[in-house]
Amino acid sequence: MKKITLATWLLLLSPAVLWAEGEENETSPDAPAGAPSVIQSDVPRVMPTPQETRIAGLINRLSENHSHEIETLTAEGEEFLGLFRESESGDPQGCVIILHGDHGHPDWPQVVSPLREKLTQHSWCTLAIEIPDIRNRATPVQIQAEPTQDTQDDNTPELPNEATVFARIDAAVALTQDKGYSQVVYLGYRTGAAYALRYTAEKGTSNQALILIEPRTSLPVSEYDLAQNIERLRLPVLDYYFNRNTLVERFANYRQAAANKRTNRSVNYTQIDALPDARYDPAGNKRLVQRVWGFLKQNTNQQSQRKELPEFEKELFYKSPID
Repeated sequence: MKKITLATWLLLLSPAVLWAEGEENETSPDAPAGAPSVIQSDVPRVMPTPQETRIAGLINRLSENHSHEIETLTAEGEEFLGLFRESESGDPQGCVIILHGDHGHPDWPQVVSPLREKLTQHSWCTLAIEIPDIRNRATPVQIQAEPTQDTQDDNTPELPNEATVFARIDAAVALTQDKGYSQVVYLGYRTGAAYALRYTAEKGTSNQALILIEPRTSLPVSEYDLAQNIERLRLPVLDYYFNRNTLVERFANYRQAAANKRTNRSVNYTQIDALPDARYDPAGNKRLVQRVWGFLKQNTNQQSQRKELPEFEKELFYKSPID
């Protein structure tokens, strides 16, 4: 084994020693000779605002060609962004209010953007709204414990920002009604699905529909607690998830068990393990849109989509010239 001599150690230490001496010798121009160095900065500290930056970037991107989609809504005295697209048919069925996931935005490329754009081709308007971030990305993930008898009570805690999100959903519903749409569907992606589920359960919403895509919860609401809201629902539900691991499967089982306890079996609950569809590309997006549209077509009040021709056109096309 090669020995390290004293000279070698001194050589290795010399940069650190020189750096320390230089730091000690650095003084303020106004400080007396021999005074210790104090490094001061007049630059104010700026706290990052990732959501504001994200939303501002989205608005800037859409302003050039899609400014007509941008809506500014207000809830609890605070403005927030909404992206509205009219139905592309003359016989609209209603409007789908879309809630994105945590640290996302109303035109998120996965799930949100494909649905808000393509459902309009199937006689639905869409309104995707901005949801406040739940937590800083650096927050460590907390593992939820299995539910016990002591935790299975009626005092279910609220999701973070729940009152704020509920107020925003109320404002979104009011906007769709002002635009002439009477039927509303609530669609949530990931944590957005948790808000949509809690909202419809707490409000006792009926005669509409709820779509949960890859639902995820956030503490202090456990997966078990969130799933119990399904028992209270009074509207048809599409539960669309990707069964990637045992934790996802357990959460899906909680939701299915809660649905099985519903007393009102006249409203449909459809749970789909859509793992084969879990592709964020045109093919996967097309399959997702087909699933959602098919569910809406079967579980909402469908207006007639085949309009009769005016009387004079009927004479033109339907009366035989021989008569």
